[in-house]
Amino acid sequence: MSMGSNVNLKDRLIRKTADKASNVSKENITNKASAVRDEGVKRPNGDKTATKDTKKATFYVKKDLLQKLYNFAYWERRSVTDALNATLMDGLKGKNTKEIGK
Repeated sequence: MSMGSNVNLKDRLIRKTADKASNVSKENITNKASAVRDEGVKRPNGDKTATKDTKKATFYVKKDLLQKLYNFAYWERRSVTDALNATLMDGLKGKNTKEIGK
């Protein structure tokens, strides 16, 4: 590690720090950074179990309705999943939602 001419390497603390910095590999730094990033991962609204009791499904939705859903989630400070669930619950109130006999 190159040092400026104004740094006195006789100082023990500076010498230890400079030695440690020169011995650290870039690969080691990236591994530590990714581990720290993954450690603090939180789900929408800080809920670590946002997907508990849910099922993944694919639907075709009109672009303008999807944009309205995104806008609703943004202004209500909810995740898109929570906004969709709230919208579906509200939309299905009073509707015939009996189980399908198989």
